[in-house]
Amino acid sequence: MSGSDANHGQAPPPRMQKAASAGSMAVEDVIKLAAEGRLRMPAFQRAFRWEPKDRRDLLDSIYRGYPVGTLLLWKNPPPSTETGRPLGVMDVANPQGDRYLVIDGQQRLTTLWEGLGRAPVPGETALVFDIEHEEVVSRPLTPDEIEGRPPPRGERDDGGLPQVPLHLVLDAAVLSAWVPSWMSLADKRRYFELGKRIREHELGLYVVEHADIDALRHVFDRINSTGKPMRRDEVFDALIGSQIAQDGNTALALVNAKLADLGFGPIEPTTILEAFEAIRGDEVGKLDPRTLDVADAEADLIRTASALRATVIFLRTTAHVPHVAVRPYELPIVILARFFALHDHPSNRSLILLRRWLWRGSFGERLGGASGSMQQHVDDVTEDEAESVQALLRRTGSPEGLSLDDAQWGGTIAASMASARGKAMICALLAQRPRSLVTGELLDASVLFRDRVTEALRPIVRGSTSGVHSKPGAINKLLHPSGSAAKSLILECTDDAALFSHGIDDDARKALRRGDVETFFERRGESLRRSTEAFFARHMELERDDAPSLAALTRRTA
Repeated sequence: MSGSDANHGQAPPPRMQKAASAGSMAVEDVIKLAAEGRLRMPAFQRAFRWEPKDRRDLLDSIYRGYPVGTLLLWKNPPPSTETGRPLGVMDVANPQGDRYLVIDGQQRLTTLWEGLGRAPVPGETALVFDIEHEEVVSRPLTPDEIEGRPPPRGERDDGGLPQVPLHLVLDAAVLSAWVPSWMSLADKRRYFELGKRIREHELGLYVVEHADIDALRHVFDRINSTGKPMRRDEVFDALIGSQIAQDGNTALALVNAKLADLGFGPIEPTTILEAFEAIRGDEVGKLDPRTLDVADAEADLIRTASALRATVIFLRTTAHVPHVAVRPYELPIVILARFFALHDHPSNRSLILLRRWLWRGSFGERLGGASGSMQQHVDDVTEDEAESVQALLRRTGSPEGLSLDDAQWGGTIAASMASARGKAMICALLAQRPRSLVTGELLDASVLFRDRVTEALRPIVRGSTSGVHSKPGAINKLLHPSGSAAKSLILECTDDAALFSHGIDDDARKALRRGDVETFFERRGESLRRSTEAFFARHMELERDDAPSLAALTRRTA
């Protein structure tokens, strides 16, 4: 080892008294440990960060018998050790038997507990196994599914076998009670085989005993330094956030807690940190948390929360972006936060021009990638309110090249709902104040998008790829909470006003009822195009003058 590679002048890492022992443990036994309060997370574990796809992939790998990595547990740590939080919801005061701290494997174990170890609450996205297609999917459950009641015959539109919630498969007796009597013996065996494969899957395991917390910290650091690196926001929270707390929330989470009452949904921690940097005047993405004074950081976080609150209010009430899940781009949140931090009482003219900037940039797909450089936009916002708005309009909000012609409409209606254009389309749909086809009440975006956007966009006609509407996009989507199939909701609804709020008139519903899909798509497409074009025209105002207010011009020439 060269001199530059050695740790001269530093104490060597601690050694463990006894090397970790290798073994395995069945999934059902791991869940049992969590349920009994004997499996806990130490304080130095990072927050849960897996995406829904990561969770589905883990359960899919277990079903297929793939290896899913090795766990590292600390068996029976000393009573003086900070035991952290329990993995399961059962915080047993004095659990009986050996106790384990999770040194590595938090994401996997949390996913297993959340997916298999407990019943989800109403509205929560759960893991479900589609046995017809042999895949794990995620969606909210019906009350019957949560309670484990047997599904009725013909539940699926495509005639396939019912999906089984995975929290029912870990207990053979519970699964047996769920499997309906009307199934054939061969189909029943498919569900029982699923449960057996998941319950009995062996997880690779290392267990350490007679170690101390310093040695385990080194083990944790070394494992994670070769894996997925910590994000900047996690580093910030670890170094600064842990020293700034209020009502159980720390640092970046504290900002979201102060915005919760607005119903906009939680803003990504990385976005909050970028807004924090922009408001401070730092170069976005370059902040070193080690250089921050905690008192100054706390004051700047308070400013960030206040500016983001003004940003969310602007997005919801002026720009008509009702929820973070359907904001076309992340960049405007950061830029608007800096703007409102510098100008807490902007003129109405500035707000109108900012709306034009946001929607022209979003519709023209100018706010992402190289053309939407974050730092350039941050630098555009200065203490001169009117000039800040004009600089943003010049950069990404000019009307040149934008239109509402047939080509633009075709690209908008067919866009993926996860894309910027697709999210803009959802905002236009929500601006029509859609109502529930069951109760007639206005739909609440904060409830609709509690989970993923795609969970609230439900296909109306499945498998239709014929005619001029081979890619119907939003025309074939119903923005509605989960429940009955979308097509059934439309055909059974007797509230014409509620249907019209979704762009469905009587002729369209009649066409759908008689199976004339092309006419249904045509009628609904015409309705959605009228309302969508009106929304974009009203918000982009391509033909209007973008000059600042007369008062601003007067001050500039004075």
